[in-house]
Amino acid sequence: MITKNKTHGRFWSLLKETPGYDARYKEEMKSGLVEHYSNGKTASLSDLYERFPESYERMIYEMKLDRFQSPQAKRMYDPEADSWRKRVLAAICSWLSNQSVVFEDSHARISYAQSVACRAANCRSFNKISVTRLAELYNAFLKRKAVIDNVTAVEQSVLMLSLDQLIDQIKKEHNLN
Repeated sequence: MITKNKTHGRFWSLLKETPGYDARYKEEMKSGLVEHYSNGKTASLSDLYERFPESYERMIYEMKLDRFQSPQAKRMYDPEADSWRKRVLAAICSWLSNQSVVFEDSHARISYAQSVACRAANCRSFNKISVTRLAELYNAFLKRKAVIDNVTAVEQSVLMLSLDQLIDQIKKEHNLN
């Protein structure tokens, strides 16, 4: 009994992970890919494997690359989303520190920051917030922090100005000029 080439199993599993894959059109998708990678010389997967092994390997390699760029793979792990999540948590924690909110430990602070982000994004799970929304949240909390810093600076300058006026008034009252 002749067994099928196991490499074709790799092709079929990668094809299923291709964006836009539909089982009803798998043969058409296969033929299109094979024709593309063989430069129109064949539509047979076995023929591509036997006659043009370098084209076959390039096709498999590029399908693997596409798998990591597909929306299905990005849902599993997206390094960009991960870095945005960390930025958002850092921005919210910084904002909370400016508000003088105290937590028992760092885990409680992170958990609270995640819940704040979820409420702001109107989402139940912190890990399901989209990258676009994470960027918006990050910028919003940075803007809040900047506004608070500006208000603090203005308050301090007003306080210093009023102190200077008070000192001048005391000097005038006691003729200390």
